[in-house]
Amino acid sequence: MTYSYNVEYSEEAYEDLREIYDYVANELLVPKTAENLLKNIRTAIRSLSNMPSRHTLVDWEPWYSMKIRQFPVENFIVYYLVEENKRKVSIVRIFYNGRDISKIINSKT
Repeated sequence: MTYSYNVEYSEEAYEDLREIYDYVANELLVPKTAENLLKNIRTAIRSLSNMPSRHTLVDWEPWYSMKIRQFPVENFIVYYLVEENKRKVSIVRIFYNGRDISKIINSKT
């Protein structure tokens, strides 16, 4: 039997999406590309409603102990948490793939 999971975004993840759109649309001056990029990211995130544990756990602390998972979408990585008992997926953050994410996260803890 396949269960469906509810997918929710953290405030930080929503802010990440806004920043991605703003950068591509306003800095790179390609608003249509920004729209398509956000559409692709959100479509990939919606796919987590089925079998969300199929992606790998991060390999750095403290997110490894928190069981944060990751998957790539174009040049970005989506970080999320699966709460099996609630049938819920929480999108934690969405970062550009070229950044040192563990360094960013650990500098805030």
